[in-house]
Amino acid sequence: MGRHHSRSIPLRATTRTDYLDRIRRVLRFVQEHLDNELTPDECARVAHFSRYHFHRIFSGLVGESLREHVRRIRLERAAGELRRTDRSVIEIALAAGYGAHEPFTRAFRAHFGAPPAELRKQSEPLMFRRALCGVHYGIDDVVSRFVPLQEDSNMIEVSIETQPARRLLATAYKGDYLRIGQAFDRVCAFAGQRGLLGPDTASIGIYYDDWDVTPVADLRAHAGITVAESFGPAPEGFELIDLPTGEYAIGIHRGPYEKLHESYRWLFGQWLPSSERDAANQPCHEIYMNDPAKTAPEDLVTHICIPLVGARQELRGIPAEAVEQ
Repeated sequence: MGRHHSRSIPLRATTRTDYLDRIRRVLRFVQEHLDNELTPDECARVAHFSRYHFHRIFSGLVGESLREHVRRIRLERAAGELRRTDRSVIEIALAAGYGAHEPFTRAFRAHFGAPPAELRKQSEPLMFRRALCGVHYGIDDVVSRFVPLQEDSNMIEVSIETQPARRLLATAYKGDYLRIGQAFDRVCAFAGQRGLLGPDTASIGIYYDDWDVTPVADLRAHAGITVAESFGPAPEGFELIDLPTGEYAIGIHRGPYEKLHESYRWLFGQWLPSSERDAANQPCHEIYMNDPAKTAPEDLVTHICIPLVGARQELRGIPAEAVEQ
């Protein structure tokens, strides 16, 4: 289960500047296309990031998800239109992406502390609630006010290493990532009955979605254990997945699984933009270094493995629809 970490990678500014420029392009694109759908695919293309990693990079640098950002900017535009125009509330609601008066009024009240009709009557200057990124609805140079979240170079240990190719005996899982243990139990029970578990067996989870932005019911993963390269064919009800050799950034998360998403945010929002590397268009996987059934949550160690551009990355055995394009 032990791993050798080849070298620590210090934070640098060069790639971070490039990442920030790419995020600014998205922020400007949002301002200019608020009447469009603004899909994650489209915004990822504007930034030249894969959709798979775009969510984490955007939220890590901006401090809110793309969906939250677009929703806030549309509400701010709506507030301005209430003050400057005679358009009806329902017209403004529809333009803000709401299909009816009631959900728009609820969202508007939650954000501004007053319903649309009341805010329209107020005489004091319109003030927007502070945003971490500093960007509000407007024209001209509004995106130039973008302030990325402050770097924290000491959150978790990160290294880059070349990982060997691995074959996994795995089962597909869909749902709450914190309940994926049941899928691992199924794989391990099968493997134990057939003598496939040994001292070098590693438990590995492959995760296809960002649990900060994807509904829990739609989260997709594979739970697996390492088996010999010659193992096959896949037993009924299971799959064989080949993880390729290649360079990976390894973030060492120490502590409960419930806090893994915090390490992901930091890795994609702060470390990766400053690392002078790009993530490959493949899912991350996690290697579990100790047994949660025998280890206190605060002592759990998880290796978050991010495949990097620059090496051959080709996962075999995963359905095409499981990998984000």
